[in-house]
Amino acid sequence: MEGKLFYTKLTKGDEEMHIGQDVYLENNMDVPYVARLQQIFVYSFAPSEVYFNARWYYRVGDVHEYAKMSGAKGDVEFEGATLDAHRKELFFSLHMDENHADCILRSCSVHLTRSPEEPSSSVWDTVSSSQHEYLAWRAYDNKHVYALTALPSKKLKDACDLEVRRGPKGLTERAAPAPKRKAPLVEAVSNAPLQNEEYLSIWLSRKHLEVWLDTNIFNRVVVGTLVRCSQLINNSRTFYGAYVLSVKRAPRPYKLGSRIVEVALQVRTATGQRLLGLDALSNAPCPDAELDRFKAKVPLDEKEVRKKIRSLQSAMQDHANLFEEEELRRHMEQDERLREKREEEARAAAQEEEERERKERERDEVRRRAAANKQETGEAWWLSYQNKGAGDKQREIAKLKARLLRFKKIAESSTAGGERENALRLAAQAEEKLNSLLEDGDDA
Repeated sequence: MEGKLFYTKLTKGDEEMHIGQDVYLENNMDVPYVARLQQIFVYSFAPSEVYFNARWYYRVGDVHEYAKMSGAKGDVEFEGATLDAHRKELFFSLHMDENHADCILRSCSVHLTRSPEEPSSSVWDTVSSSQHEYLAWRAYDNKHVYALTALPSKKLKDACDLEVRRGPKGLTERAAPAPKRKAPLVEAVSNAPLQNEEYLSIWLSRKHLEVWLDTNIFNRVVVGTLVRCSQLINNSRTFYGAYVLSVKRAPRPYKLGSRIVEVALQVRTATGQRLLGLDALSNAPCPDAELDRFKAKVPLDEKEVRKKIRSLQSAMQDHANLFEEEELRRHMEQDERLREKREEEARAAAQEEEERERKERERDEVRRRAAANKQETGEAWWLSYQNKGAGDKQREIAKLKARLLRFKKIAESSTAGGERENALRLAAQAEEKLNSLLEDGDDA
């Protein structure tokens, strides 16, 4: 494969364009294509010819056309109706390919807007007031259209995240949806490893078990919780954590406070399963050392634990009259601490990912500059390209040969019918012009 040298910007006429810039592309039609520059480069076999890799935006007509070319039986639908769009709306896509810089007409701006619903008329009025501004709040992929807030794949989401970060700002913030309400605790903790705070959120004291014992939901509340058990060994009392598997009938009645009960708990401990009476349970929570021993021997499913947290929260809210105000306040504070911890972890993870991406971009830029320095002369490459005489016949021949080779490669590798047909058409045009120049008598 031919080698490439990459750059961060090019100059078209008096206008400088950089990676991440939206541009119009010539297509011999009344309405030009719109795409965003992803890479700018030259091939080693044609160092004077500038190419770019671009991500395409689709117009609503393109969406219907490409869907039918991909096998759709009719027009694309969105939310149960045939897809329609504002005249200034473009559709985000994963479609990328390479083209010669000659087909760039000028720059424009596409505002990527994450909004679950169509932006308001005031937003469209703002876009319409500028001739070269557009808005994209939906994406086309595989015969379907999705709001940018509901993209179906990680590949689409990552691509959208990248373009939102480096796209034009201002209108994006104005059209963004209102901030969401604070998520429930279980949603906030996601699928991260369980923390001690979460184990304590499903812990029930003996005092609470006695309260629930008087209700008709005792079994449902207790199963799936954590309890702290005590036992006397050689006149020394020891404690350990246990996970409640089920509620059983005790082998014999026993005294619990001022009453006689026949309820026992089947639990799993670090040493195996056992049957315990409620009188063997503690009112104090497990300290970290006990929790660590328990976690090492009794792994719990994250989703089940978080589901149980939500279930206990709901049960306490529905039966608040059974608990003292201080107990309810303590549980609320514990839940809030857990929520804040998870939100802090999520922010730290996001910052870490952002820093990793920033460093990766810096490394890419250093590599590209190093590669460029090996080939550049005293004059910036894009100025040299810009000032080449358009009537230089040898240059025109070299350019047409490079263009012909490029479009043939695109046609051979493309799986999209429309893209392949367009590449073949452009290749034919280049070959026709090349033959015309060669027939004049000069050998390439």
